[in-house]
Amino acid sequence: MLRVKRRDFLKASSLAGAGVLAANNAWSLNRLEPIGDTLDEEYPYRDWEDLYRREFTWDKVGKAAHCINCVGNCAFDVFVKDGIVLREEQLAKYPQINPNVPDANPRGCQKGAIHSSAMYEGDRLRYPLKRAGERGEGKWQRVSWDEITEEIADKIIDIFEKYGPGKLMTHTGSGNLSMVRLAAPYRFASLLGGVQLDIFTDVGDLNTGAHLAYGNPLESFTSDAWFDADYIMMSLFNPNATRIPDAHYLWEAKYNGARVVSVAPDYNPSSIHADLWLPIKQGADPFLAMSFVNVIIEEGLYKPDFVKEQTDLTVLVRQDNGMLLREADFKDGGSDQVFYHWDLNSGTAVAAKGSMGSEDKTLALGGVDPAIEGSFEVDGIAVTTVFEKVRAEAAKFTPEATEAETGVEAETVRREARLFAGARKAILMNGFNIGRYSNGIFTGWAQVLMLALTGHGGKAGGLDTSWIEWNHGKLLELALFGFQKFPRLEAGGLGEFLRGHMIDHARQHFDNEKLKARVGFDIDEMEAMIEESVTEGWMPYHGDMKGLISIADNKFRRNKHADKYRERILEEVQELFVNINVRMDSTAEWADYLLPAASHYEAWDLRSVGFHRFVNVFSRPVDPIGEAKPDWEIMVLLSKKIQERALARGVGGYQDGNVSRDLHTIYDDFTMGGTLLSDYDATKWLVDNSAEFGGVSLEEGAEQGFFVMSAEGGANQPIPASEPYNPFVAQVEGKKPYDTLTGRITFYCDHPRFMKLGAATPTARHHAGREASNYPLSFYSPHTRWGIHSNWRSNKYMMRLQRGEPNIYINPNLAAARGITDGGRVRIFNGIGEFFAQAKFYPSIPETSIMMEHGWEPHQYEQGKPMNNAMATLIQPLELCGGWGHLGFKLWKYNANQLAHESSVDVEPA
Repeated sequence: MLRVKRRDFLKASSLAGAGVLAANNAWSLNRLEPIGDTLDEEYPYRDWEDLYRREFTWDKVGKAAHCINCVGNCAFDVFVKDGIVLREEQLAKYPQINPNVPDANPRGCQKGAIHSSAMYEGDRLRYPLKRAGERGEGKWQRVSWDEITEEIADKIIDIFEKYGPGKLMTHTGSGNLSMVRLAAPYRFASLLGGVQLDIFTDVGDLNTGAHLAYGNPLESFTSDAWFDADYIMMSLFNPNATRIPDAHYLWEAKYNGARVVSVAPDYNPSSIHADLWLPIKQGADPFLAMSFVNVIIEEGLYKPDFVKEQTDLTVLVRQDNGMLLREADFKDGGSDQVFYHWDLNSGTAVAAKGSMGSEDKTLALGGVDPAIEGSFEVDGIAVTTVFEKVRAEAAKFTPEATEAETGVEAETVRREARLFAGARKAILMNGFNIGRYSNGIFTGWAQVLMLALTGHGGKAGGLDTSWIEWNHGKLLELALFGFQKFPRLEAGGLGEFLRGHMIDHARQHFDNEKLKARVGFDIDEMEAMIEESVTEGWMPYHGDMKGLISIADNKFRRNKHADKYRERILEEVQELFVNINVRMDSTAEWADYLLPAASHYEAWDLRSVGFHRFVNVFSRPVDPIGEAKPDWEIMVLLSKKIQERALARGVGGYQDGNVSRDLHTIYDDFTMGGTLLSDYDATKWLVDNSAEFGGVSLEEGAEQGFFVMSAEGGANQPIPASEPYNPFVAQVEGKKPYDTLTGRITFYCDHPRFMKLGAATPTARHHAGREASNYPLSFYSPHTRWGIHSNWRSNKYMMRLQRGEPNIYINPNLAAARGITDGGRVRIFNGIGEFFAQAKFYPSIPETSIMMEHGWEPHQYEQGKPMNNAMATLIQPLELCGGWGHLGFKLWKYNANQLAHESSVDVEPA
């Protein structure tokens, strides 16, 4: 419509110009006709204004956000005319919760601002499709919803009848992070007993070091809490590129007086604005953290009061076997979860309050004054403190000793350690790349030690892990069928590693002897430890599947050694492969059945996970394009057809452990007896039943565009009404124990595997990298500014803001040595694969590394060979430990990451 009007406008303009010349008016060649009143209706030059007036007219304005794999969570106005989204704008109406802290507005980025373009592009799935050729051949037949759901339902029942429950994977990826969109497939999986991987670790996003220390890696800061910090260190974190809606708080903190330090191997878009850039060598982060710890301890910069009350550094350790002193060591029938301090007041060992085995659930010391240092004897057992063990380990990592590992000068480390320790409020900020290194667990653990030693906890600072777990109890109840039945949860990185036979690629790539020297274990030892973790039940793995329903998970793009992984999975799921998707991505291309899902502007929903306290409302501004449907309605249709076909085939329930998988009632169960039939029904149920929305109705929330969460929204502690949210205030101020074995921030783990690998205390280890293989260049792939994973990667507007095709970043000196030109085509390769890309000169990157922003679809690469073809990976065995207090499989909190930055490559002109 607008194109026609613009053409008419240009045509009219041309005719008008011709008329002026034909009339031979002298003024037309040298000046405009003089006009007395420019507002007069007869003004001859006003017709062009109608073009813009028509552009800014609409039928209605709805509300939405764009939260595929993104924790930004930004409310937008969505402008609709004739059932089509014309444009979107940032809502920018969030209230200021504190007059002394900047507000959260406007919130948004270029990805959100082009969603109305992306939702109408050529890769959008509009109709149900059934494969008409071989898998991956690209031949599809359009079918009706009734036909396709009946075929899928029969195949699901076939799998149950042939193999029983447990052989259908119903995995929901991190592309479904709004509430109803997430709850729908989880509820479906709960009823079927489908396998669901941990969506944090299957993409490598989890900070396991934070869980090891705090017992909760998802207790973090809202971004407005950065504002009053006076020392901020960014580590594996580039907010100007990847946290666009929140980055302003960082720089406002700087203007407010904070010292901002960027630790990164490249001079990235955030580094250029920092007070100091520490150009660390890739993967050396735990060595830098331990060198800070060394200075803090040796110069006595630690805070004894915080250490005594909040940490396990005063807990006693046996000197004979290195194990924590437990009540069971000297009392018959004593607990193995009760631990001890040495009380300086009484000169005796006293039980530490707050541990998992303690009846006294508080961190308050009362009249006890725990010893930080020293050696003692308890009932004939020689003991010392965790602090003494930590100090001995930290002594190995003086700034002078670590300078060669990190590339950061010793004197710089000493100066920054003093500034950090003396800060009123210090925040260490981690991005999600920390989990993609095998030594990420050591980085996170050592960084928490830096903070705990210097008293930076609660309102005085802490670790920002880029995620907050809010308290949405009714969401979990909806997703997990009232906690009556559950999916088969699986460790994410481990499941992908085993199912994809990635150990074969690891054996091809890594030199076993070099690998052990670098990371402390070789491939054979890693394999044995994986087997032990599965056998002991520490980590759940459910083996080969017969069918796969993949929802919002581009697994054939994101998994390592991509082509081989895809071949392996397709061999496994011969019976059924369904993909529920918004677009034809690299996973949808290989499915048997494609079910088109609604986009964010086409469904009712809620979204909260992010750096703020606002729950955004998706008010379905437009109906889904073509025959696409919201995820909730898709699951309703599937469950209805399964029930119909089960009854028609005489199939009832299947006993699955202590629950029954009732195929003959699955629709009734899913919809709560027919009351939750639509996305609106499910959204309204959540709002009406959730305390954290403060009694505000869905209609009121939709009108405003968001809810402000009440105090009940806090999972660890109430959300304060007029203050930013700081983590672990309940522990620091309220003396609530941490969710750890000792009830304290944990810096000693006597789990047998930790002991065996020399990791009982925080320490530093290398990642594998180029030193563990026979290839000369390290490789790493940070998040891109131009997409959210692969979403929006092929959008025409996003492509115009970059080079428009896959590119690697290379140091000009390395390029010159290899005969590579800026913009030239290169081949990146190793023994397991290759891919082709354009070279982009990047002077700040080390000459020993290649960097490539991730997220390109395989079909965007030459020959369809993606980056992940050349990526070998490992599993960190410490992330597989269980049976020790808070260590064990915990969904979204503790299990092994899929590691992305372990392998190495070479490069040449192509």
